[in-house]
Amino acid sequence: MDSQKKLSTQPYKGARDFYPQEMQTRNYIFEVWKRVCRRFGFEEYDFPILEPLEIFAAKTGQEVVNEQLFSLEDRGKRMLAIRPELTPGTVRMIAQKYNELLKPIKWFMVGNNWRYEKPQTGRGREFYQLEANIFGVDSVTADLEIFSLIIEIMREFGAVKEQFGLRFSDRKLLNALLTDTLKLDNEQALRTRRIMDRYLKMDAETFSKELQTIEIAPEQIKKIQAFLSADSLQQLDKVIDPKILTENKGYSDLKSLIQMLGKANLLEYCSFGPTIIRGFDYSDGIVYEVYDKNPNNRRSLFGGERFDKLIQIFGPYNLAATGFAMGDWTLLEFLKNWDLLPDYKNETQIMLTLWPSEDQKYLYKSFELACEIRKSGVNVFTWIDTNTKLDKQLKYADKKRIPYAVIVGESELTSDRLTVKDLFKQTQQTLSGKEFLKWLEGLK
Repeated sequence: MDSQKKLSTQPYKGARDFYPQEMQTRNYIFEVWKRVCRRFGFEEYDFPILEPLEIFAAKTGQEVVNEQLFSLEDRGKRMLAIRPELTPGTVRMIAQKYNELLKPIKWFMVGNNWRYEKPQTGRGREFYQLEANIFGVDSVTADLEIFSLIIEIMREFGAVKEQFGLRFSDRKLLNALLTDTLKLDNEQALRTRRIMDRYLKMDAETFSKELQTIEIAPEQIKKIQAFLSADSLQQLDKVIDPKILTENKGYSDLKSLIQMLGKANLLEYCSFGPTIIRGFDYSDGIVYEVYDKNPNNRRSLFGGERFDKLIQIFGPYNLAATGFAMGDWTLLEFLKNWDLLPDYKNETQIMLTLWPSEDQKYLYKSFELACEIRKSGVNVFTWIDTNTKLDKQLKYADKKRIPYAVIVGESELTSDRLTVKDLFKQTQQTLSGKEFLKWLEGLK
C-alpha cells in the first residue's frame, strides 16, 4: 500500500467541473445569450481575467473589494485582481480607444469571474456572466432597449411573465429622499443606502436599529420605510415633497420609461420597485433587477444599472452607459426549477464501427469513409480498437444515444455497399454508395 498522501479529486471550493452533460447545459445557456444579443445588434468582445486592482477599488462596491476580491502581487510588484465582475474592465477598454470607437456602442461578452464568498445554491466563487451594455445614449431609450433585451433573453429560454419579473428604480430618485428630503450628508447618505440595499433581508426592527447606529432619527426612519414600501411612483408624493419630485431627473426618467414600456407592450413584465438599490458604488441612474416568481425561490436572478460616470476613473471622458450582467448559476437554478432546460441529444449522428480483425484494411476503410462523412457535414464517431467485438461497439453507441451505426464488414468491402442500423428503431438497411450519400443528405 502506497503511504504517500493522495491528492483530492475535488475542484476548488465554489468552482465547478463541467463533464460533457454539464457542458451541454453551459453551451446551451451561452448560445442563447449570444444569439439574442446578436439579434439586437450587439457586438461581442473580451478582455483578460486579470485586471489592475485599482480599477475595482475605485468604484466597485465595498463588500466586493474588502471581502470578496481574489488579489495577488505579480513579480513586478504590481497588485492585480481576478475580476469579480465585468463592467470596470469593459469601461477600461472603451476608455483606451475612446476617440476611435464609433458611438453609440452596443457590446456584449460572456466571461467568468471570481468572488470569495460562501458557496450556496445558485451561487459559487467562480461564475460566468453575460454582460451587455449600451454606451453613448443619454436618453432612457437606451434603458428601454436593455429591458427589451433582458425580456427577450428570458423568453428565448421559454420563460413567461408568470415566472419572472423585472423591477426598477433610480439612484437619482433615491437622492431626492436621502439628500433633498432628509438632508443627509454624503457619508450618511452612502451608509443609509447600503443599509437600504439589505432592507428585504431584515425585519423592521433590525432595519430600524441599523439606521439608528448611523444617527438616523426616528422620523427620518419612518420616511425611509414609507419610501421602500411604496407600490408605485404615485405614492411617493406622500414621502417626498411634490416639488422635489418634479425637479428630480430620476423621477422624470422613470415616468418616461414606464410610458415607453407600456407602448412597447413590455410593462406586463416590469414594475416599479423602490427596494431596488444595487450594491455597486458606480450606479448613478436607473437600477433594475430580475426576480424569480417561483414561490419556493423568490430571489433576485440578476440586475443592472446606469453607470454614466464610471468611465471618469480613467480620465476626463463623458459617456452615458447602461447595462446588465446575468450570471449562469442563478439562471441555471431558475431553468431547473421551472423545467425549462431542453432534452439534449448526442451531437454525434453516426457510429462507424470497426470490424474486429488483425487485417488493417477495415481500419483504413473506416478512416476513409469517416472523412467522406465529415465532409458532408455529418458528425461521426469512429471506433479505433481493432479487438472489440461488434456487439460491444453497438451497445456503446446505444448507451451514448448515437442514433445510427454504419457497419463495414467483408461483404461491404467487396460489394461497395454499407449496412446502416437505426439504433433507436432497431431496424437496418443495406445501401449502395450513391444511396448512402443521399441518406447522409437527409441527416443534415
